[in-house]
Amino acid sequence: MNKKVIIVSGSSGEIGSAIVKAFIQDNSFVIGLDKDSPKKTVTTDFKHISVDLYNFSEDSSYSANIIENIKKSMPSNYSRLIIINNAALQILKPINEISISDWNNSFYINTFSPFFLVQAFLNELSSSSGQVINITSIHSRLTKSNFACYSASKAALDSLTRSMAIELSQKGISINSIAPAAILTNMLKAGFDEESKLNELENFHPSKSIGNPEDLAKLVKSVSLLDDNFLTGSVIEYNGGISNRLHDPN
Repeated sequence: MNKKVIIVSGSSGEIGSAIVKAFIQDNSFVIGLDKDSPKKTVTTDFKHISVDLYNFSEDSSYSANIIENIKKSMPSNYSRLIIINNAALQILKPINEISISDWNNSFYINTFSPFFLVQAFLNELSSSSGQVINITSIHSRLTKSNFACYSASKAALDSLTRSMAIELSQKGISINSIAPAAILTNMLKAGFDEESKLNELENFHPSKSIGNPEDLAKLVKSVSLLDDNFLTGSVIEYNGGISNRLHDPN
């Protein structure tokens, strides 16, 4: 039986690793893109390709080599191609300290690399009725101090999801975003200087919980199991209900 091919960017982080594991368990062939190597050896159904996503977006010759390497790594026969744009850079700075380099890094990695990765595989996605799932963030719609670069780049990725769906859905390609709130990763912890504040964040969610990478990976896989392309151009919120809570003096 021909396997699905899953391309996952940011495959070595906590969320990326959980996504890779979920799809390998589903008997898919997974290609992980990350500048860091996987933390542990996985099966022969996984291929790691070292990628600097800033260079991927900025240098056309570099990206061409990466794309060629990915295509050579794909099985000759596969049932469906799914691209999961999960990689992210989170720069936390107040407005007065943000540099041009900060903006470039945020958008090249969080917004431009997903676009160019999808663009490079349009034929393969179309011929296999493929899918694109972009991992964005609650910060694309609701944010706070010091998150300007991150929130703007993720909002742009949600906008890109909607725009690409208009053109790609007619080619049989579905493209959606999943926008998580707090997921317990090192990147989340970096935004909190005290553990007590992390506990306070947990209680802010109506669910009284913070998400975990494994459950987010389950959601990603469940979206990928849809056989039609009617779910497209959507932003699926995964946030413990926090986006519905109004904080006011009462």
